[in-house]
Amino acid sequence: MSNDIRPGTIWLTGLSASGKTTLGARLKTELERAGVERVLLLDGEEARKSIGRRYGYSTEERSAWALDIARLAAEWNSRGHVVIVAAITHVSKTRAAIRAMLGRYFEVYLRCPVEVCAGRDYKGHYSKALAGEYENFIGVTEPYQVSSQHDLVLDTDKLDVDACAALLADHTSKFLKE
Repeated sequence: MSNDIRPGTIWLTGLSASGKTTLGARLKTELERAGVERVLLLDGEEARKSIGRRYGYSTEERSAWALDIARLAAEWNSRGHVVIVAAITHVSKTRAAIRAMLGRYFEVYLRCPVEVCAGRDYKGHYSKALAGEYENFIGVTEPYQVSSQHDLVLDTDKLDVDACAALLADHTSKFLKE
């Protein structure tokens, strides 16, 4: 597979605990197994820790951070890497700007109800948000902006991880060969 792909960015978006990190890691492993040698996973929480500039969690700061991640992805794409980004990126206008910036961009929305995500949340963020401890928590204090621009929608509350991972790998493979 590695000889017939073109670098690009696969952007996994959705609520916290919708499956972005899990599916991003599974996709990275699957691409590597298929012979893609240059694959980079930029996970939202981990990327926040490694970027030199500190961002808060307001909508404006979240959007600025996402655009910085997109610039980083573009840099890696230009070096021949497939980049997988796992980040909430809840503002549709921000995702549209990222799409325009990257060009080779495949957006995957992990659709999952807040109640299901809250039930999966082993870190307790939803409990704190519902108790009013967070000013800006997507899905609780601010909505996720669904758009018609998603290239793939995976219902992570209805499909198990293996089914979602298989669909994601199949669609990603087609995208990378376009």
